[in-house]
Amino acid sequence: MLPVIGALRPWADPALVSIHRLPMHVPLTGFERTSLDGSWQLEMFAHPDRVPAAAVTGERAGAVSVEVPGNWTMQDLGGFVDLPHYTNVEMPFPGPPPRLPARNATGVYRRSFTLPARWLRQRCVLHVGGAESVHAVYVNGQFVGYGTDSRLPSEYDVGPFVASGNNEVAIVVVRYSAQSYVEDQDHWWMAGLHRSVWLESRPAVHLSDVPVDVGYDPATGDGSVEVSGVVDFGGAPEAGWSVRSTLRGPNGRRIGRVMTEEVPHRDARPYVFEGFRTTSRWTVRGAKAWSAETPSRYSITVELIDDRGVPRQTEVQHVGIRSVEVRDRQLLVNGQPVWVFGVNRHDHHPDRGKAVTVDDMRADLVAMRAHNITAIRTSHYPNDRAFYDLCDELGFYVFDEADIESHAYNTSLCDDPSYRATWLSRGARMVERDRNHPCIIAWSLGNESGDGVNHHALATWIRSTDPSRPLHHEGEILHGGWVGIETNVSDIVGPMYPDIDAIREYGEAGAGSRPLIMSEYSHAMGNSNGSLADYWDVIVSTPGLQGGFVWEWKDHALRQRASDGTTRLAYGGQFGDTPNDGNFVADGLVSADLEPHPAMRELAWVHRPVTVDRSRGGLRVENRRSFADLADLRATWELLVDGDVDRRGTLRVPRVAPRSSITVPVPVDVPGPAHEVLLTVRWQTRHETWFAPAGHLVAWDQVRLRRRRTARRPSGSEGAGAGELVAPRLNLWRAATDNDGFKLMPEKRRRRAPNVALRHWQAAGIDVRSADELVDHDLRVERDEHGTTYRHTVDVPESLADLPRVGVSFELPARFDRMRWSGRGPHENYPDRNRSAMSGVWEGPPDALPYLVPQEFGLRTDCTWFELIDTVAGQAVRIDAGRPATMHVSAVRHTAGELFAAGNVVDLPPSDRLVVCLDTAHRGLGTASCGPDVLPRYRLAPGRYEFSYRIALVDRS
Repeated sequence: MLPVIGALRPWADPALVSIHRLPMHVPLTGFERTSLDGSWQLEMFAHPDRVPAAAVTGERAGAVSVEVPGNWTMQDLGGFVDLPHYTNVEMPFPGPPPRLPARNATGVYRRSFTLPARWLRQRCVLHVGGAESVHAVYVNGQFVGYGTDSRLPSEYDVGPFVASGNNEVAIVVVRYSAQSYVEDQDHWWMAGLHRSVWLESRPAVHLSDVPVDVGYDPATGDGSVEVSGVVDFGGAPEAGWSVRSTLRGPNGRRIGRVMTEEVPHRDARPYVFEGFRTTSRWTVRGAKAWSAETPSRYSITVELIDDRGVPRQTEVQHVGIRSVEVRDRQLLVNGQPVWVFGVNRHDHHPDRGKAVTVDDMRADLVAMRAHNITAIRTSHYPNDRAFYDLCDELGFYVFDEADIESHAYNTSLCDDPSYRATWLSRGARMVERDRNHPCIIAWSLGNESGDGVNHHALATWIRSTDPSRPLHHEGEILHGGWVGIETNVSDIVGPMYPDIDAIREYGEAGAGSRPLIMSEYSHAMGNSNGSLADYWDVIVSTPGLQGGFVWEWKDHALRQRASDGTTRLAYGGQFGDTPNDGNFVADGLVSADLEPHPAMRELAWVHRPVTVDRSRGGLRVENRRSFADLADLRATWELLVDGDVDRRGTLRVPRVAPRSSITVPVPVDVPGPAHEVLLTVRWQTRHETWFAPAGHLVAWDQVRLRRRRTARRPSGSEGAGAGELVAPRLNLWRAATDNDGFKLMPEKRRRRAPNVALRHWQAAGIDVRSADELVDHDLRVERDEHGTTYRHTVDVPESLADLPRVGVSFELPARFDRMRWSGRGPHENYPDRNRSAMSGVWEGPPDALPYLVPQEFGLRTDCTWFELIDTVAGQAVRIDAGRPATMHVSAVRHTAGELFAAGNVVDLPPSDRLVVCLDTAHRGLGTASCGPDVLPRYRLAPGRYEFSYRIALVDRS
């Protein structure tokens, strides 16, 4: 039995959220501290009831050494096996709540520590940064306390239990608990002490909290700052104590006078919270307002002064003066609407699981800002305190989300009174800890947890405690839609995965007072994120829409080591975890190792801070920022004539104020009417920034100055036929993407392949060579001294509507190791994800598979010619597109059939050939792994397709 609390079985009681846990407060650093991070002894048991009393009292033979912070599911436990488990909606064990599995791994962490003698005369507090799922603390064999909420810290007064000399702390962590039902998030189920643990010494009289309230008046530019010093006397109040507060500006200079306030003590009672609070206020004229674009921070130094005038504790809080409000269907920061260029972010590292370091957090933020991401939803729990410090410093808007997700029971637990304390505790403690951070512009009541009385209770508590921020609650839309619906819970309409017509309808309806900011959209699973630009076309042109958070930032693959020492990035089911949701855990814009996927370029483009388009008077330059001009960027232009660079120069742009536009002249004369003329404008950083070196590309646009008025004949008069190398065959298929169907789990496929052809192909395993049996196909071949021309006519019947592609494919030896093309690039792009890809002449090696699970990849759209180059022999196979078709071309190392057959194999073996696909039409990607399918205009209709191309072998030595 687990000692002391074993009879209570608190881990199985949803109503019991803590025992002897100290109140939450803003992070304080003015205490002497001893870190307990590092090596701990860990002993594992199959169930909390099997933990013997001796396990918390000293060294035992069954213990192994592990690292804290860390997840035991990612560490060697000796002979005990407890691995990561991935589910999305379904719980990893049978319910209903609060039922728990028969095997419930429980770990007893132990380590010794020695305290300075002076600590024994003060309050000694143990800080447990995060424990999944619940934990109990013992010191020197005595029970100290119990805590829940694996994503917020718990603190305990261990002073009565410590002694001089050596001490022993044990933390018992239970993997699954009644609280697990509200931590049912789309991530790996882990376990262990995944955030820092430390001891700190607090004097008998000390500052226990330093909440700060700020205000900002956009009309006058003046701000206000109010800081409270909450004093804990540890008993009866004493006379003569005071709190001294000093405010300094971003430049370090003092603002106003130093405020000294006596701590109330007469008639004060320990149970009257306001009895021991002081408050100091400043008015700041002409304040430097904080925003994600201008993250100016003020500092407040708060000192506790004893009755002899001696400072006994000093706390420094960094704050931002800013305002946040919802008004007139807009989310306003400092009185201005802001675009929510957002992503959802989980804590994740491929080797450490949920135990992320400050360096990991900063690396995420650097990569985000390098791709124009300025907003983050902390899906689906509060982050470590260091994350908010970074967002304050660097400039990100944050929707701070409570650790509440009951996805498997999202219509019941939200109304269950036994879970009401859980709801209130998790949301309230988040606000109490994080309230001083300017980066937080909205509190979120959790995720996919329904909409019930527990949410309403929490919303009321937060509004009464912190009325300075709006509330976000996506679950409210479960009640009959969201167009024109008003509630008393959420200040923001936050749908998940709405289609474009739905958000347009909301904006055009003009009903209600709330802005629409999508909680999740554009599911980035594999080759995905189709129609990102189409979403943003509607967002920027429709009042009431302000953006949203892409799902999501990073693939959650975990590095798995085989017995032979090799490693791979693994997903659900590859740890023997059952049930599981496969590679649904790999749905990020970047890999688990932080390598950007191709869709990141499209995201960076739709989020760009400055746009350029053609206007009647020249070029219209629009600044999409809300507070800063474009002085930190320099613009250059490049003139392309028939795809080739003709001239380059610097674009001279006067000051463009925030949220405004100007028109500048076209910087170059346009060549004659026989040519196609494009102007590319690029914006780069003038100086090195925290996220990129000088010259980093921030924004880019391409405007058409003239369309071609005469047909362009295929180039390459030199050359010869490539018949000995090339044998094109009709191709109607592509390897299924994650968005073509939940292909790894056909028995529980959420969305089957979205068209008849793919379903038929997946079910029957039709080989690509059988395409001629399904459609009417006519081919004419013409050979001359310059090459071979192929002319195709393909009639697609109604029964094969919405094919993946119409084109041809052929293979080349792998020695053709480079490609060059005139079309959209340089990165992979598809018909509904190619607005970021500029037309031009590009060159590079054939793409490597950029996705965790093998699938279709590597397309380049709108190509007029394409070359596959043998750099050693100095030869190239050149393909010139005829009219009227424009080719979509990809060059990959594996066939569609091989990619599809690879299924859940992470690493395909090297191929000795190159597969080239030439398409006259190719289906878009959509985001149907969790969201809308491909828009109709990016699908392939039945009917006749006519296309031609010439293939020649040319000298490139």
